[in-house]
Amino acid sequence: MAALALAQPVSAGAWLKEKGAGLLSFSYEADRDRTYGSQWGYGSLYGEYGLTPKLTLGLDAGQGDDADDWKAILFLRFGSGIGWLPGRLATEFGAGATGAPGGLTEPVIRTGLSWGTGFTTPDGSGWINLDARTDTRPQSALVDYKLDITLGVMPNPRTQLTLELWGEDTATEPRTVKLSPAVSRRIGKGTWLRLGGIVGVHNDPSIGLVVGSRIEF
Repeated sequence: MAALALAQPVSAGAWLKEKGAGLLSFSYEADRDRTYGSQWGYGSLYGEYGLTPKLTLGLDAGQGDDADDWKAILFLRFGSGIGWLPGRLATEFGAGATGAPGGLTEPVIRTGLSWGTGFTTPDGSGWINLDARTDTRPQSALVDYKLDITLGVMPNPRTQLTLELWGEDTATEPRTVKLSPAVSRRIGKGTWLRLGGIVGVHNDPSIGLVVGSRIEF
């Protein structure tokens, strides 16, 4: 159980934080278009704090290169067990704001459902986690759908290896799918550094790198 707790991804999905425990994470994604060579970046700030054993408070914020490419969402995640399915289940509800064309601000409502389970491999403890979310902008009646699937393994207490599949279907862009392999390395009691790659595999010609760090407390 202790090894699995260390093996959780940055966005822990179905695994809630223990009461009084939390994490704060920052990452930066640098991308390039494989066809035209254009470049862009996106910085993210993510945090979680355990209010109770079955309730986690979180923050999901980010800023891109464009002035209207930003978001800031506070959410609550509720956990529960599943009698007929192994693993954990969590529901998520959040609210915040996002950028809109013309430098405007638009409210956003988030709903989400996560499922995850741990397992043992010859190379160490592992996990799989599925996060499905919708971000609804009631002012413009637009809905963005996202599905993240994470497969991870922890070969030793200081190393995490992950492979993530990101699917996104937004109201203004074609449906896209990306792959992101990454390695995270613990450099202190609760501090991790992460280095990963990103490649678009469906309707996305981008390729890039993501670097990040997180502090667990």
